[in-house]
Amino acid sequence: MKSISQPSSPKLFSHLYVEKKVLEHPQTIKMIEKFDRSHVIVIDHYKEVFNRPNQSFAAQSTAKKLILAHKEGKFLHNGSQYSDGFGFENFFYASTLMGCLYDCDYCYLQGLYPSANTVLFVNLEDAFAEVATHLSNPTLIATSYDTDTLAIESLTGQTIQWLEFAERYETLHLEIRTKSANFKPLEMITPNKRVTLAWTLSPQTIIERYEHATPSLDARLKAAKNAIDAGWNVRLCIDPVIYTEQFEALYVELIDKLFTQIPAHTLHQLTLGSFRMSQSHLRSLKKLRRSDIAFYPYSVKDEMVTYPEAIEARILETLLAKATQFIPLGKIRTWQRQS
Repeated sequence: MKSISQPSSPKLFSHLYVEKKVLEHPQTIKMIEKFDRSHVIVIDHYKEVFNRPNQSFAAQSTAKKLILAHKEGKFLHNGSQYSDGFGFENFFYASTLMGCLYDCDYCYLQGLYPSANTVLFVNLEDAFAEVATHLSNPTLIATSYDTDTLAIESLTGQTIQWLEFAERYETLHLEIRTKSANFKPLEMITPNKRVTLAWTLSPQTIIERYEHATPSLDARLKAAKNAIDAGWNVRLCIDPVIYTEQFEALYVELIDKLFTQIPAHTLHQLTLGSFRMSQSHLRSLKKLRRSDIAFYPYSVKDEMVTYPEAIEARILETLLAKATQFIPLGKIRTWQRQS
């Protein structure tokens, strides 16, 4: 590794690790200019930093570094059993970023990645070329499955690039899911009806306890309302639901608050789903955190962990009963483990 700058400490990303092969890429140049107070260190390959042994995910979560790299191989991956494909036979998620600015106790990324640092693949043009090969039929791509692209949009500009690309292909549909309050970068963008902006919502008590560094419920609802007012399709996701002793009161209050601030007829969809994760990711999570989420006595089936069926049924019945007081069942999507 070679350091090529020694500036004062910035507020975010004190270090930028940059692969040699992307030093002259326009996105890299923009990022280095944006983080002109960061230490820039040239590396041969992002895995030197991201995959090195004996890293502390918890420690890195409080001081994340940014790695700029060139992705080799596939950008698109088939949607998993843990996600809703919303009726699309062609459903993929795109991996153009690895890691997330947020630090949620229940996030599967802690069991997937060895590092809490963020990797930005700057060769987004190669991702678009790959996507274009799948567009002979209607195709849904989730752009923020392995990260929160809108949370980091002011730094990367990737969401706007995805939106510009989607304008060119009538068979391309996007879901951009976020916990951020960052609608501002999209304020001047013309809404695309084939794009859904989706906000993950939790009761404020759950946010404060488990969703570290994320915006408040009020801030997320305000951003979602701004997006609706601007003409975007907005999906609100009470997913994952975290089961606690106060579960019923917390989540019923959440739904009441949601529809107090957002008129029901303006909402594109509401999704409901309880916590679930692969068993292997949960094992890794237990090694990283002492959170009660990691050590709950879950039910296991086909390598998937989730709440026991009775609790899962109670979660869904409670939320559906409340939500259907405001919107028709046809506008609600639910995730349930297949029996």
